[in-house]
Formats: sequence, structure tokens, C-alpha cells
Amino acid sequence: MPHQQVKFYQTGTLTVGNRLLDEAHRTVQATMDRSNSLDSGHRACQGCGEALGARYAIDAAMRATNNQLIAANATGCLEVFTTPYPESAWRIPWMHSLFGNAPSVATGIAAAMRVKGRENVRVIAQGGDGGTTDIGFGSLSGMFERNDDVLYIC
Repeated sequence: MPHQQVKFYQTGTLTVGNRLLDEAHRTVQATMDRSNSLDSGHRACQGCGEALGARYAIDAAMRATNNQLIAANATGCLEVFTTPYPESAWRIPWMHSLFGNAPSVATGIAAAMRVKGRENVRVIAQGGDGGTTDIGFGSLSGMFERNDDVLYIC
């Protein structure tokens, strides 16, 4: 039987294990440039496309906004697996909205930031296909019609 070295550390995020690895062997997730806004502790399945997509989108938005970001999230899989009571995998200001009104909640957050003089804070809203194109289409179209400064991701 051939000998195989056993690794007792995770190599997917900037955890202790990745800091032990040489730079050449670290994964893209182990870079110091990651904002880690959606962090470990969520209950998504390993390799979940929604979890990875949300994390990449949030990381990109954090870079674009100089870490000045607030997220609004509609009820759905992303909300369910990232916020099992009483825990949360979100490391940024985050608000849970109803199934169909994430665009409206995000619009309200953006308006509140403007009133408070926090023009540098940006808002991102996320919803699934049902919360976007079905029950949430009215609030989404209202957000677009008003030309609100919100990034919406379906």
C-alpha cells in the first residue's frame, strides 16, 4: 500500500491551513484580497453554485465599493443556508426581506444612506428567480423605473 500524506487543514479559505501553505499552493480563495463578507458557517452543500456565486459577487462588490456595502436578501435558499438562527455567515451589514420585496428594502436602505449623508455606502440586493421574476417583479420594476442606485442580483 503506497504512503499518502494526511492533511489536517482546510485549503479553501484564508484559514490557518492556507496560511501554512506556500503562496504557489494556495487556492484563489486563500488570497488576502478576499473580503470574506460571506464567510464560513453557512449550511450550503459543498460546492453549492449559489453560495459560490453569491460570495464572488459580494467580494467583487466589496472591492468596487471600498468595503462600503450593505446587502438586502430576499427569502430563499441563500437566506436560509447563510443565516440559521442564531448564527449568520454574513460579515457585512445584511438585512433579510420578504420573498418579493428585496428591491424595495434595498431602495429604502439606499435612501436612508443618502439622507444620512453616507453617499459612499452602496447597496446590493439579491433574490432568487421566483423572488425576482415572479412575486418580486413589481418591486424590481419600481426600483428600475425610479433609477435607484442599487445593484440587484438574481
